[in-house]
Amino acid sequence: MVSRSITILSTCLLLALGFAACSKSAEFSIPAPKPVDEVIPDDDEGGGSGGGGGTTPGTLCTDIGQTPVILAYYTENSSDLPDVTLLTHINYAHGRFKNPSTGDGGIVISGTSLMKQVIALKSVNPKLKVMLMIGGWGIKADGFSMMARDADKRTEFCKSVKSLLDEYGLDGVDIDWEYPTYSAEGTGASAADKGNFNLVLKELRETLGTSKIISFASSSSAKYVDWPIAIQYIDYVNVMTYDMGAAPNGHNSPLYRSAKFNHRSCDESIELHLAAGIPLNRMNLGVPFYGKAEKNPSEANKVYNYEVNYNEMYDILHNNWYKKRSLDVTGKNNRAWDDVAKVPFLTDNMGRNLLSYDDPESVTCKGQYVVEKKLLGAMFWEYRHDDDQQSLLKALVSAVYGKSTVMDE
Repeated sequence: MVSRSITILSTCLLLALGFAACSKSAEFSIPAPKPVDEVIPDDDEGGGSGGGGGTTPGTLCTDIGQTPVILAYYTENSSDLPDVTLLTHINYAHGRFKNPSTGDGGIVISGTSLMKQVIALKSVNPKLKVMLMIGGWGIKADGFSMMARDADKRTEFCKSVKSLLDEYGLDGVDIDWEYPTYSAEGTGASAADKGNFNLVLKELRETLGTSKIISFASSSSAKYVDWPIAIQYIDYVNVMTYDMGAAPNGHNSPLYRSAKFNHRSCDESIELHLAAGIPLNRMNLGVPFYGKAEKNPSEANKVYNYEVNYNEMYDILHNNWYKKRSLDVTGKNNRAWDDVAKVPFLTDNMGRNLLSYDDPESVTCKGQYVVEKKLLGAMFWEYRHDDDQQSLLKALVSAVYGKSTVMDE
């Protein structure tokens, strides 16, 4: 109990010093963004100025909700209801194709009882927006390509989405097609997906009108979508600025490119989306509430699973235990800080990167970046991965809002 109290006090001190610590290193210079069609494909993709009178310039929905956005992806696997005093938006997952191999039959939602409880939290936060997230990584998104290439199936899809939003009182839909033209885990894909996706978006907007939000979860590379057309129908983009690297040779979600691990950063991803035609005030920065270790290590090098949720970090860092006290990680849990990338990572006693992750200090830096860059807000995957004290979410809210809640006090 004393140890945990000390940790909470340490976290508060980190947040108090966060703005100074988050300053961009003087040694770092932002490289000129490459044209989108020249971006080198990610090794580990995923795992993720139209007119109108909306509340943010260029959006189509007449009420996209409170800004800055603090958006949680919240899944049917969750056990605790979200604290909506810390959230402006929730993407409830998952909606998926009834017939993923053919793309017809409409959309079905997992855990509708839980979803109703989440929607009911509007009684606590009346400004809260709750959307349905459809899709996911790999086979979880299967059905999109087959639907998009067929006019009748497109119409069926759009009508099914509208019916579900109306039935449950949802505020919109988040399309999580990972990704048009890209076949992951054997999913259906076609070179015509980009053009067909525009047809889906156009008909979806016509079907839903301007009373509902349409958002899209975009790869950090900004590829796979014909943005000049698509942005005419989408209100905002949830940029998946994570899964960009992993230990031992990368960071999961570096804020800036570091010479230590030379690969795409959050800042570069935002610049790529901006170059593709998406205004800054229509982007949400993605923040991972999980870390990444080596994907397929040898038995001799294996310590952490490929993904480690933040709610596992306390035991790792302070009790030297992993996997619910089944594995002693003494000497393999040294916290290091990359002051260019603005993220922590764990090393062994030899300095080898074993796990790249985010903590309150790095999340504070990302929240500050949202404010300085004048982005629409931030989103994170996923709610249940935070610790019991909601350390990451509270750090994000504090950095973006400058207070402990998103609600009026």
